[in-house]
Amino acid sequence: MNRHSLAKAFPAALLLASATSGLPAAQAQTAQAGPLQMVQSIPQSADCVFEERAEEPAEEAFVMPTTGFVFTLPSDEPEMAKETHHCAPPLPPPPVRPPNPSLFRMIAMPVGYEAAPMTKWDSVRLADLGEEAGPWRELITNASQPGARDPVAMVNTWVNWNVRYRDEPPGVDQWSSAPATIRRGFGDCEDFALAKMALLKAIGVPSDDMFLVLLRDRQQGEHAVLAVKQRGRLVILDNRTDMVLPAYQVEDYTPIVSYSGPFAWIYGEVAR
Repeated sequence: MNRHSLAKAFPAALLLASATSGLPAAQAQTAQAGPLQMVQSIPQSADCVFEERAEEPAEEAFVMPTTGFVFTLPSDEPEMAKETHHCAPPLPPPPVRPPNPSLFRMIAMPVGYEAAPMTKWDSVRLADLGEEAGPWRELITNASQPGARDPVAMVNTWVNWNVRYRDEPPGVDQWSSAPATIRRGFGDCEDFALAKMALLKAIGVPSDDMFLVLLRDRQQGEHAVLAVKQRGRLVILDNRTDMVLPAYQVEDYTPIVSYSGPFAWIYGEVAR
């Protein structure tokens, strides 16, 4: 291992070695003792407040006459706490990306904000119908009952029958929140999918199990559906049909990008 490799693996050790090289033995030992004590110090930050209580008694240094080694002995006086730290609580752990939602014979690849714009998605994905009064309340109550028939199918059919499809003018692509879409009674394909997502979330389906999928159909028309993980496989909720089909049975669509929580994926084929 050369010096450059050591610098990457042990930068502090090399810095200490460089700082003490060329000093007399006694001074070198003393210099090396200092940085080791600094490891125990806690850097001040805007999130922490430090209160000094008492200073620790100074330690007397001794030098070995034969080797020049410098050492100290602990004080006979009882050690007192030097500082108390009142720090802000630790930040919550970051969200965990769900498994890649590969579907329609395509492979999902995780990407960041640069590859998949998130502005419109972030503006609507947190809509909550759980406590809000509205025409969806009866559906949520019935679908949440123990023993209710398939809640995913109930939500798909309810939205398809209670929201009319209305395409947007050319050049306009506005995504609406679930409450807005259901109250006004119409929307385009993204609005259907987002309304279904919010309703399923209200009856207890985890957000990590749902994906808004933007795609193209066989005529190269743009479309959107909701993919939901159910019993370990993805099923498709589509405003074009009341049937909830497993994703592997849907052959008309090519996915472009999908969203779930703060995450996004794009799609590609396996190289042949």
